[in-house]
Amino acid sequence: MRALIYVPIVHSEVELGSIADEFRRRFQEAFGAEQWTRRFASVEAMWEGLSSKLSALPLPWQRTRLYQDGLPVCGREHDIVRDLAAKGSRNHQLLTVLMERGATLMGTENPELMIAEYRRIQRLVQAAQRREPNSVVEELRREGEAVLQNRDAFVAQRIDSTLEDGETGILFLGLLHRVDELLDGKFDVRHLINSLPFGADPWRKLKERGHVD
Repeated sequence: MRALIYVPIVHSEVELGSIADEFRRRFQEAFGAEQWTRRFASVEAMWEGLSSKLSALPLPWQRTRLYQDGLPVCGREHDIVRDLAAKGSRNHQLLTVLMERGATLMGTENPELMIAEYRRIQRLVQAAQRREPNSVVEELRREGEAVLQNRDAFVAQRIDSTLEDGETGILFLGLLHRVDELLDGKFDVRHLINSLPFGADPWRKLKERGHVD
């Protein structure tokens, strides 16, 4: 039987890249700078907890594969992880620790779909800056739902085709994804934690206030 450990994550500013500044600005406008500071502390606490839980697992690391949200199948997976880890990404620092233990890093996402999603987010930010009609934002929202479904389908197929019997996969994935539902019945799926710390997910808070799609 193949086992898959599902790890819910929240992306840091390092991983948001060029849209990080705009995201931070919109969050602070909605909730204030103090809330942003609290959010940072909450995310740090989240990664401390995830790191402790994963490190304590008695896994056969030589037969463990790592799958990561936002990591394309491209042949440069190790370089990408090391670069983001060096820039301060707790997520990717944890990946390097697990790789040092013997786990195998796997390219996880379709690069074309990742580019499509990145460009969509850029257009969404521009639409907000230009105060474009709600119809434009709604169209980008529908496009995002379709891209996310296609990304999830690719990730599920990627895991199904590369994780072998007797192996364990660890999947680091954002909260909007539903890959676990696509893999139901094919794997022994275990959730590392049931929920993230309160306040760790800023996207959800902004969405509740109507500041993001």
